[in-house]
Amino acid sequence: MFKSLISVIFTILLLVNSSYALYKDQAGVIDWYQALVGTPKISYFQKILGRSNLIVATKHNVIANLNLRANTINWRHAFKDDDELITIAPLDNYIISLSETKSSNIRIWNGQNGYLANEYIIENTGDENIENGDLLVQNNIIFALIHGNTIIKINNISRSQEGKFKLNSNYYTKLFYDKKNNKVLTIGKNEKNQLMVTVLESDGKIISEKVTSNIEFEISDVFFTNESLVIKDINGKLYSLDPSKDSFKDLSFENVSELIQVKDNNFIIKTTDNKNSLIKITNTIEKLSAFENNVKGIISIFTNDNDSFVSKTTVTQKNTSVVEVMDANTGKIAKTFEIKNDYSNYGEITNVSLDSYRKKDGTLLYRILTTTQDGSIHLYKESNLVWNREESLSDIADLKFISLPELTKDIPEAIIDSANSGVLSQVSSRVQYQLSLLKGIFGKKQSSETLDDDILKRDIYGFRQILLFFTKKGKFVCMETLTKKTLWTRFIGKDVHDFEGIKLTNIRSSSVQYPPIVAAIASFNDNGKESTIIYSINAINGENYSYANKVIKSVVKFPYKILQTFRLSVEEKEDKTRVVVLIKSENEVEFYPNIPEILEIEKPVYFNLNDKIGGNTLRGYKLYINDDKKPQIDFLYAKTFPSNERIVSYGFKEPIDNVASLGKVLGNRNVLYKYLNPNILAVATIKPNEEYTSILSLYFIDTVKGSVIHHSYYEGGGETSIMKPKIVQFENIVICVFWNHGAPLVGELEQLDKETKKLRKDIKKGTQIVAFELYESEIENQKYPSQEFSSFDFIQPYIVSKSYIFDSIITSIGVTTTRNSIANREVIVGLDNNEMYGIPSIFLNARRKTHPPTNEDKEEALIQYHPIIPNSPKFVMTYSLPVTGVKTIVSNPATLESTSLVVAYGLDIFLTRRSPSNTFDVLSDSFNKPFLIITMSTVFIAVIYTNRKIKSNEFKKVWKVKEKKEEEKKIK
Repeated sequence: MFKSLISVIFTILLLVNSSYALYKDQAGVIDWYQALVGTPKISYFQKILGRSNLIVATKHNVIANLNLRANTINWRHAFKDDDELITIAPLDNYIISLSETKSSNIRIWNGQNGYLANEYIIENTGDENIENGDLLVQNNIIFALIHGNTIIKINNISRSQEGKFKLNSNYYTKLFYDKKNNKVLTIGKNEKNQLMVTVLESDGKIISEKVTSNIEFEISDVFFTNESLVIKDINGKLYSLDPSKDSFKDLSFENVSELIQVKDNNFIIKTTDNKNSLIKITNTIEKLSAFENNVKGIISIFTNDNDSFVSKTTVTQKNTSVVEVMDANTGKIAKTFEIKNDYSNYGEITNVSLDSYRKKDGTLLYRILTTTQDGSIHLYKESNLVWNREESLSDIADLKFISLPELTKDIPEAIIDSANSGVLSQVSSRVQYQLSLLKGIFGKKQSSETLDDDILKRDIYGFRQILLFFTKKGKFVCMETLTKKTLWTRFIGKDVHDFEGIKLTNIRSSSVQYPPIVAAIASFNDNGKESTIIYSINAINGENYSYANKVIKSVVKFPYKILQTFRLSVEEKEDKTRVVVLIKSENEVEFYPNIPEILEIEKPVYFNLNDKIGGNTLRGYKLYINDDKKPQIDFLYAKTFPSNERIVSYGFKEPIDNVASLGKVLGNRNVLYKYLNPNILAVATIKPNEEYTSILSLYFIDTVKGSVIHHSYYEGGGETSIMKPKIVQFENIVICVFWNHGAPLVGELEQLDKETKKLRKDIKKGTQIVAFELYESEIENQKYPSQEFSSFDFIQPYIVSKSYIFDSIITSIGVTTTRNSIANREVIVGLDNNEMYGIPSIFLNARRKTHPPTNEDKEEALIQYHPIIPNSPKFVMTYSLPVTGVKTIVSNPATLESTSLVVAYGLDIFLTRRSPSNTFDVLSDSFNKPFLIITMSTVFIAVIYTNRKIKSNEFKKVWKVKEKKEEEKKIK
C-alpha cells in the first residue's frame, strides 16, 4: 500500500511539473516597445483643421504631434543625427522646420498626418554658424535665416523659392516683420557684442544697416513691437531703438530680470522681487495689470487673432503649483487653478506651454504642457492631469538587468536565519513552508491584485527581471521586463547642481535574504568644482540602502572628478556588498565602501585609463596592497598610436560572458582550443589618406602588459556622420563594423597593373563587417598546458578572419548571451532605417571556406564563404515597429538556456526575447499533449493494477503452499 501511495504522488508531481512547460509559440513573441520623442526644446499648441494640436520639437532631432486625449503620438519625424533641427514654426495647417546638414533644409509638413508637403534644399559652402537660424511666416510667405548670413524667401501658395538674399555678416540670429512698412528686419550680435540691425525690402534689397554698441545685452532679450526694437540689458534696464536710428532710448525702467513679449507692444516683465506685470511699451512704459502671486514662476503666452492669454505657473519644491491665467486684452485674471507635480519623481517645473479653447457653449478652458527638471512632460486640462510622458528615458546614461530572488516573501525566519535556528525549528518551518507552496499550487487562481503583490517574484523561466534605467539628468525608472510595468521612479538630479549621471554598478545580487543593491555614480558642480556623488540604491523599492554597518553612508560625495570606476570581488562582511574602486588620479584611489576587507586583496588588479574617443593613447596601471598595507597604483605602460591616428571605438563586452566549451569541436572530431584572454581589448583607429578617404586600423591589445596581439588595417575604412565604427567582443570572437568609402582610382586606369585594378575593384563602398576568431594554436588538439591563463605567459594566438558586406547602415551592435553559453550567439544590429536585425552566427563565422563545404564542414555547420550577408525579412526582430535612434543594445540571460533577453535603447526602447538555437528546452507546437496524458494515465492505471495483481498472486501462492502442506499431513 505504501508503494502505491508513492507511485500516485510521483505521478501527480509529474503532471504538476508538466503544467509549467513553455510551448514554442510562447517563446520569442513576447516583447514590448516604448516610443519616445525626447525632451522638448520648442512646444506650442496649434489649430489644425479647427482643432488644437500639441506640436513639439525636441533635443533629439524629433518633430512630433502628441495626442491631447491619450498618451500616444499622432505622428513624429526623427531627423538623422547629421541633420540638426534648428527651429520650427506654424503656418496655417502646416508646420515648417529648418534643419542643417551639408545643406540647409526647409521642410513643410502636413500638421494633421505628418506627411511631407514640400522641401527646399539650399546648398552651403560650409558649416559655420548653423545654429544662427530662424523662421518668419507672414501671409503664406516664409522667410528663413540660414547660417546667420542668408535669407531664403519661399512662397507657400506657389510652392516656389522666390529669393536668396545675402547679408553682410555671419552673426544674424533673428527675423522680424514690420507690418506697418512691409519690411523684414534681421538682427544679430557680432563678435564685438554690438547689436546689428538690417532692414530689407520683401524682394531682398537692403534699405539700411545699423550697428550700435551702447549697451551689453543677450540676443534673446531683443524684441520688435512693429514700431521699434525693445532691448533688456544684462543689468535689467529697458531700452528702445528705432531701426532707422543709431542710438538707444532709455525707458527708465530697472530691476527687470525677465522680459517676455505677449503681442505687439504688450509685454510681461518680471522684476527681481518676483513680481510679474503686464505692461505696454510705446515711447514710455504703461503698467496695465499684475499677477496676484509673487512666488517664483514661469510665464507662458497664448495668442490668436482674437485672444491673448498669459499664464504664470509657480515653481516650488512642493507637490502642487498654482496657475494664474490673465486675459491680456483686459488685464484681468481669467482663472486660477492648481496642478499636481510629484517633486520627488520629476523635480521642478522648467517650462510651460499654454493653450486656450472654447467649448460649444462658449466657455473658455485652458490646457498647459509642463516640462520638468528630469526631462519628462505632463499635460493638464486645467487642474486635471491628462497624461505624463516619461521622456527622460530618451537620455539614458546606463541600464542594468536586475535578477529577482526566486521567492520574495512568506519565508519563515528559521529558513532564512539558519545559523541562529535549531535543527527542529528548521525542519518544522521547512515542512510548513512546502505545504503552503503545495496549497498554493492546487488552490484557486490568484486574483490580479495578488499577482501585483507578487510582481517582484522571479518566474520559473527567468523572463521576469528588473530593468533599471539611469538617465543623465539623474532619473531612475525601474520597469519589469515581463509586463512593462513601472515599479518605481525616483529623481535624484535635483539634489545637487549640474547633475550628470555616469554609470550604474551592481554591488550586490538578489537573494532570499538580501535585496539587490546598485551604486549610482554621477558628477556634479560643487561651487564651481567638479565633484562626484555615489548613491547606494535598493533596486526593489528605489530607496537609499541603509547599511548594517552604520559607518557606511548610503550617499557619499567626493570633492573630485573620477577618472575610472570598476568593481572588486571583495565583499563587505555584514551586507555582502561589493567594493567599487574610484580612480581619482594616476596615483590616487578611493573605495566605496571603504572597508578593512580591502587590505585582504592578494592579487594585483590591472586597469586602464584610456583616452576618450578622438584621442590616441592607452595607459595601463596596477592596483595592489603594498607592504605597508596601503593601496598603491603603479604605472605600467603607455600605448600611443601614430600621431595621425585617432581612436574611434573600443570593444564592448557583455557583463555576463560565460564560456561553455574551451574548444571548438571540428567535423573530424578534433578540437581547436579557444584563446580565452579576458584582458584583450579591441581598439579601432582612423587616419586620413590621400589615395583613400581614410584607413581604419584594428588593434587587439593585452591591457595587462600593453602588447599588441594583432594589427590589421582596411583601406577605405572609416566613418560617416551617421555610422561610426562599432566593436563587440565575446568569448574568443571579435566583430567590428564600419563604413568603407571604397577605393577611388588614382590617375589613368591604364597605368595600373592588373593586381592593383582587381584589389581596388574588390573594395566596395558601404557597410563592412569583419569577424575574427582567436585560437591558442593552428594545430588541432594542441592546448597550452597551463590551467589558468596569464597575460605574462607568451602565447601568440592563431587568428582567422573574414570580411563581409552588409547592405544597410549599422548604428549600434550587441550580442545575445545565455546562462551557460551553450546556445549559439546571435549578433544584433540596429539599422538607420529604424529596424533591428539579428544576424545568425553561421553567417559571421570566420572559418567559412571559399570552396564548397565537405562532409566534415557540414557536420561543423560551416557554409561556403560569400562576401554578402543576406538581408532576409526573417531576421528583422522588430517586425513593423519603428524603433528609432537605437544607440545601445544590451542582453541578459533568462533561466532557460535557449533564451536571452535583449533590450535596445537610444530614443525608443525595445525589449524582446531571442532564441538563436531555437527553443530546444521547451515543448514544440507539434507535441502531442493528449497522447502524453493518455500514456501517463495508462501507466498510472497499469502500475496500480500490476501492484494489486502481484499482491493477489503472492497471497494465493502463500495459501496454495499451506493447502499443500495440510494435504500432505492428511495423507500421512
